[in-house]
Amino acid sequence: MKKYVVPLLGILLLFFVVKNTFLAADTDHQNSESQSVILNLNQDDFNVLLYSKAKGWVHEDAIPAAKELFGTLAKQNNWKLTITDDSSVYTTGQLAFYDVVVWNNVTGNTLDEKQRAAFKNYLEGGGGFVGFHGSGDNSRQWDWYYEEVIRAEFSHHPMVPQFQVGTLNKECPKSFPACETLPIRWDQEEEWYVFYDSPRKKGSHIVYTLDETDMVMSGVRKDGTLQDKDFGMSDDHPIAWYNCVGKGKAFYSALGHKAYYYKSPNYNRLLTEAVNWAGNPLQNCTL
Repeated sequence: MKKYVVPLLGILLLFFVVKNTFLAADTDHQNSESQSVILNLNQDDFNVLLYSKAKGWVHEDAIPAAKELFGTLAKQNNWKLTITDDSSVYTTGQLAFYDVVVWNNVTGNTLDEKQRAAFKNYLEGGGGFVGFHGSGDNSRQWDWYYEEVIRAEFSHHPMVPQFQVGTLNKECPKSFPACETLPIRWDQEEEWYVFYDSPRKKGSHIVYTLDETDMVMSGVRKDGTLQDKDFGMSDDHPIAWYNCVGKGKAFYSALGHKAYYYKSPNYNRLLTEAVNWAGNPLQNCTL
């Protein structure tokens, strides 16, 4: 009988180790996906959520560059920064910890219906939002987001050439005090987004417009396809703007396709001021 005891104990021990290894792995997964996002957050801090999930076009270089930039900006501005591509953070309880939610080139449908509802309630209830570049494309099929948050429908970007240097000209609404410290104009290379209509027509306040003079805005490809994209926005081509969303505030910038754009001091200043403005309850979004 004794000769079977040791092998039997070995088998039982192996089963116990394997079982607990899988349980531990599953627990770690749950913590990283659901719980760790709100650990060590204090509502007295200025908490910023940088969300970088992409299910449409993935800006493989720009996304990590923006993460690096926001890590630096957080240290400079004393923000408590959470970086995640985990959509489970979009619950009423977790979003309540954040002063500002930032979308880093978020594309496609990354939120389910409950998560969309939580984000909508957060923003309309007084939260802050900053989105840039890919976060304003047309890949997510969410009417509320386009009509109330971005207030512009993406059409295309130029194809021949895809990247051009353009001049940004500042407008300075009174409800965006930091605008006074931003440059009056600057030249920037970009993949310039073209929208069907200016968000100005829907009540948005414009911070920067693009001067299309001597630029090619057509989205027609080299092979002649996309003939219906042969247009620009003429003398009203907003690039950065903001608006109220219920009791909350939303800021969007169409800049940010390439990684090195996030090294631009002018753009860094614009994003810094946008986040500080969006998360400051003492600053409104009306003229």
